[in-house]
Amino acid sequence: MPAKRRTAASTSKNSDSPLSPRTDDPAYQEKRKKNNEAVQRTREKTKKSAEERKKRIDELRKQNDTLKVQIEQGEKHISTLRDLIIQGEKTEEGHRIIQEILAGPDPNDND
Repeated sequence: MPAKRRTAASTSKNSDSPLSPRTDDPAYQEKRKKNNEAVQRTREKTKKSAEERKKRIDELRKQNDTLKVQIEQGEKHISTLRDLIIQGEKTEEGHRIIQEILAGPDPNDND
């Protein structure tokens, strides 16, 4: 059989005990007030920290998506350049494609 748990109801019966605080004691009330304020500050700090972490995670996910797109574009460019080199074509169109790739992404291009 588990040990009997003490509850608030069972401890309140012994409020005359020298070990239990007197709720009408101003020093006790002041300690409780300060403790409640400290608890509230801690909870607010924890909540703010969690919100900041979530925001940072969202930013990193967006950045990760952007980097994935850049990797895909780079892989396409490599494939195109490889094909042009293998074909050995020296056409004007091939030269234009190579120059576009080597010039890098167009700042006005939102792909």
